[in-house]
Amino acid sequence: MSSELRVVVTTFPDRESAEKTAGLMVDAGLAVCAQVGADLVSFYRWDGTVKRDDEVAVTFKVLHARFELFTGELNLQHPYDIPQIISWPPDYVNKAYLDWAKGKMT
Repeated sequence: MSSELRVVVTTFPDRESAEKTAGLMVDAGLAVCAQVGADLVSFYRWDGTVKRDDEVAVTFKVLHARFELFTGELNLQHPYDIPQIISWPPDYVNKAYLDWAKGKMT
């Protein structure tokens, strides 16, 4: 049952682009839910240099049946050249929540 849903996390450079993309993905029916989180600071290596950037985290809930469409569109909509897109199936999903999520496909 839990494999029918995926949790996807990504980051955006600002709240405006995070909220715009979150709304677009839900409106298009590619994600059943998007949560725009708190601001965070990311440290990473790019072109041989350690970078520090302010970012905004977004967590999506995506039905497995829509996952490929979701990731394709997220790559198109994302402002980064190489966006962080990490997903996993949850160990548990409340049955009522999963039923609600599956109802969003119709």
